[in-house]
Amino acid sequence: MSKQMAKQVTEKQTDNNDSAKPEQVAVITVSDSDMPVACPMPDQTLWNQHPRVFMAFDEDGRASCPYCGNRFQLAKS
Repeated sequence: MSKQMAKQVTEKQTDNNDSAKPEQVAVITVSDSDMPVACPMPDQTLWNQHPRVFMAFDEDGRASCPYCGNRFQLAKS
């Protein structure tokens, strides 16, 4: 993966309990040169890993991991 990838953390409210604390969801910006993109990312700690999944980006350049919820955004060139 390129060192140009940017990672932002946003908050997402859980659906099952309105009083629950927001959970942290990563938004990782990737470029064409980073393809193919897979999750988990190489910099994640071992305890936080799951089976490797390659991302399929939609028309808007977005993808999300079905295991951990990491969100990926393809940078506009």
